[in-house]
Amino acid sequence: MRHPPVRPVVTIGVFDGVHRAHQQLLRATVQLAQRLRGTSVVITFDPDPHRVLDPAHAPPSLIPLEVRLALLQACKIDRIWVIPFTKAFSRMTAAQFIDQILVRKLRATALIVGEGFLFGKNRAGDMDVLKTLGPSRGIQVIAVKQITRNRQPISSSRIRRLIAEGAIAHAKRLLGRAPAIYGTVVHGAGRGRHLGCPTANIRLTSGVLPPQGVYAVRVSCASRLHTWQGVMNLGVRPTFGPGPMVCEVHLLQFSGTLQGHSVSVSLLGRLRNEHCFTSIEELRRQISRDLARASVIFRQRA
Repeated sequence: MRHPPVRPVVTIGVFDGVHRAHQQLLRATVQLAQRLRGTSVVITFDPDPHRVLDPAHAPPSLIPLEVRLALLQACKIDRIWVIPFTKAFSRMTAAQFIDQILVRKLRATALIVGEGFLFGKNRAGDMDVLKTLGPSRGIQVIAVKQITRNRQPISSSRIRRLIAEGAIAHAKRLLGRAPAIYGTVVHGAGRGRHLGCPTANIRLTSGVLPPQGVYAVRVSCASRLHTWQGVMNLGVRPTFGPGPMVCEVHLLQFSGTLQGHSVSVSLLGRLRNEHCFTSIEELRRQISRDLARASVIFRQRA
């Protein structure tokens, strides 16, 4: 940051998902900054350190960076500092991070992190290191206890696992909102239009995929400033023969095209598994049943 904020109260993390545990940490940061008449500051990283240090085993991100920043801002954070994470940066020791980032760059008044927070080269910096080095540099260090649900910590990895297993409602409770996948609308084969159910075909770019199947969804397009209800099919469309996995969404009360636009697809509920139908007419009848079931979910969430 070019100009250090006034009496900064800092929290640090990737904050993938900005889930309920993250939100608790962010609230504590904002509240302390307000009491001190200071500035709440989030330090986050892009790309995720896992993608730099162990790309072969890096998990998919729950949300893209632009969504993460919007959610952080919605938590009333005053300043957000996105640090580009590189292999060179990863070699910074815990002491160097405190001195160069928290002291010289920010002149931090306080640091609020989760009790299991690890940082610095080889993740050698822990709460003991922070509570030793922080106060000697004028930084108050506060550890926030990890919040749990069903006796398990709320974490991004747990939410990823739940989405991948199809436990959408459980993932929603931990996130505090419906899980979503993200992508760009592209040209499709046009089969939906021939079925009387035109679809937006989405090239997915971010988010954790749920199991293949049919879902009630909410599609948002920031560039169009609009949101639509819809029914999504995520799968290989076996009725039409073997092919690659596709994501296609029939948008309700929509006309026109979204081709080329970026969208988010929030998962509201699973309707069924993907099936291979014996005829196009059978598929049409099933689509009508899907729309009827989806309408019940939409009314429940109205």
